[in-house]
Amino acid sequence: MIPMNSATVKKIKGNLEGSIIIITGASSGIGKELALALAPMKPNLVIVARREKKIKHVAYQLKKLKVKVLPIVGDVRNREDRERIVDLTIKAFGRIDVLVNNAGLGKVSLFSEQPEDEIDELVETNFLALVKLTKKVLPIMKEQGEGHIINLSSTLALLPPYPFAVYSATKSAVKTFSDALREEVKGYGINVSTVLPGPYDTNFHEVANVGHGSFKVYKVSKLVRNIVDLLVKPKRDLIKPGMFTVLVWFTNLFPKIRRKISNQIGDQILQAKEETKRELEKERSTLKKEKIIVVSN
Repeated sequence: MIPMNSATVKKIKGNLEGSIIIITGASSGIGKELALALAPMKPNLVIVARREKKIKHVAYQLKKLKVKVLPIVGDVRNREDRERIVDLTIKAFGRIDVLVNNAGLGKVSLFSEQPEDEIDELVETNFLALVKLTKKVLPIMKEQGEGHIINLSSTLALLPPYPFAVYSATKSAVKTFSDALREEVKGYGINVSTVLPGPYDTNFHEVANVGHGSFKVYKVSKLVRNIVDLLVKPKRDLIKPGMFTVLVWFTNLFPKIRRKISNQIGDQILQAKEETKRELEKERSTLKKEKIIVVSN
């Protein structure tokens, strides 16, 4: 991790109080945990998600912690919703200091079997929506002369396993986009950071239909503490857990080992998907039997 532009660092170092922070995908997982972890620092939070009930519950938790919060129900894939997110933020707070592009989803599938609408959903959610929301926020940060954009990628962008071909490609695109954008905007006092998390204990695995499988997952609370540190002192890349930094460096030196590890991860993911599928089928079968009522004379 290499330190970046120092303008924003000087402004917020050790103090996020009053900063205007937008977090997308904030109703669960990393987004929700990040919002709650930021609460003691008293920023003004704009939290965005599609699920109204869940995002309102997060807002309620934040208000109990005395945080000024603006919950917005919206889909970042939708142009009108993206415009509304930015317009409502400016109307409420007058500026945007940080944009955390966290909204995303994963779907496990062999590419040859993956439905086209699922491919569209992955590309639109994980990459296109992120790019377009950044495009909307960037002129505001340029006018302010400072800002910080944090994009959520994945360690699977660096070690792509075969059952996650499209997902890994979208996360790799996020990393490439962030690297290029950083060079374009560094003269405007704007920082761009990329977060590349490994497997954490969020609902990602359930949404991706792989349960938790046999692979180890890490505490998301540790990850969000690292992201809070990233907000206070911007860096280019945040790869967590730290062992993945060493793993990526080592495997890049030895491509054969890289392929072997990537394929092992892919095998584990497919196995977890099959196990989850069997468990769901067993649950459905049990529920079906429980619904049968035998009536005798």
